[in-house]
Amino acid sequence: MMARLVAATVGSACSLFALLAIVRAATLPVNAPAQWTQFRLQDGNNVALAGNLQASWTKKTGGPFSSSPTLSGGVLYVGNNNGVVSAIDPQSGKTLWSYHASNPIMSAPIVYGNAVIVGEGDENSPQGSSPSHPIRVGKPPSALIALDRRTGAVIWKVPLPGSGMPTPAIIDGILVHHNGAGHVMGIDPASGRVFYDRNLHSIASMVAALPMSGGRFVTSGIDANAVWMLNAKDGSVVWKSSFSPLASGIGDCPPVTDGPLIFCNYVMPPSAATPVQTERQAIFRAYAIDAKTGKRVWDTQLESGELPKRNEASIPLLADGTLYMGSSLASAMHAIDPKTGKVKWIMHTHAPVLGGIVDAGGTLYFGDLSGYLWAVDASNGAILGSKDMRTPFNVASPIVAGQTLIIGSRGGTLAAIPLAHIRGAHDATADTH
Repeated sequence: MMARLVAATVGSACSLFALLAIVRAATLPVNAPAQWTQFRLQDGNNVALAGNLQASWTKKTGGPFSSSPTLSGGVLYVGNNNGVVSAIDPQSGKTLWSYHASNPIMSAPIVYGNAVIVGEGDENSPQGSSPSHPIRVGKPPSALIALDRRTGAVIWKVPLPGSGMPTPAIIDGILVHHNGAGHVMGIDPASGRVFYDRNLHSIASMVAALPMSGGRFVTSGIDANAVWMLNAKDGSVVWKSSFSPLASGIGDCPPVTDGPLIFCNYVMPPSAATPVQTERQAIFRAYAIDAKTGKRVWDTQLESGELPKRNEASIPLLADGTLYMGSSLASAMHAIDPKTGKVKWIMHTHAPVLGGIVDAGGTLYFGDLSGYLWAVDASNGAILGSKDMRTPFNVASPIVAGQTLIIGSRGGTLAAIPLAHIRGAHDATADTH
């Protein structure tokens, strides 16, 4: 009888909470989802939430941002490299609560049920590592952490053998995560109970689990340089798509998909005689993989340039039948035909573009490492606006909420900028071809 009473009480509370959420959503200036279950919300990595929000604020946090923000239920969630997870009012920029982890928070927050789930872990590797063959990524402690979305209190914590930088995903009620020691884990998102722990011997860095049909997901890693499709229920391998042992950056790229094909990028050395090493010349490449078989469909060479110490890939966008991506080696933004790999246009920026891109109404918004925010015509690469924010933008990717772009910088600034202020600024010029 008591169990029934408790169940009824909980059910009533949940119904009331859902009703309040619906009422609140009707009054919010942004149509934000109640749950956010994968990196950048959807399979194309495009986060353009409808609404009329026009916010303008800046927060100097003191910690660089590698994490992309998440906006769910009217609250903005974001983590920085000082290990601070914050819940923020997107209209005012006011901090609602903060949680302090021991190591950086570079994963994008996942919101599921009552929990905000983040990955704790840094980008360091033990001595003796190389970019293509790190022994492990992540100096302890590393963990997946679930926080109460209303208060920031810890619900559960699961220690990891390698960095929690990669962003997990929820698939059929299972939290799947690929960590910096090469392990793939399936976890109960409500309790933190580990269902399975499978060692792929393929090390993930800034990749994100990409949900696919049939309860499957895609991830990638280095050392065993490969893209993998796995079953979410048990971590078993559906297929493995191997890349050259000389390749690097594969475990840094969060893939996108149109269903039949999977897209991302990586780097190669100029020749087989020269292994990939940071701060040396490398070649940036984009690829497409058949989602059914794992076979490479196309592999396109883009620019050459110097490989940075960190963040060897860029974050792609798939929107309206075009694949967009910046470059970790060159000051460029590309539009690529996803069927053929042919480059449609290249727009030259002032520095590499590693972070994500948003397509809002046919305009691309993104930041570069020199500190510029760009508004670019998605159809032809024409510059519609460029705003010098005087703080570099790395892999922390923007989202568009209503009429506002929200982005964190490598300089530790989190900012909300009206889209019109970016389109109307002309602080720099660049060219397209």
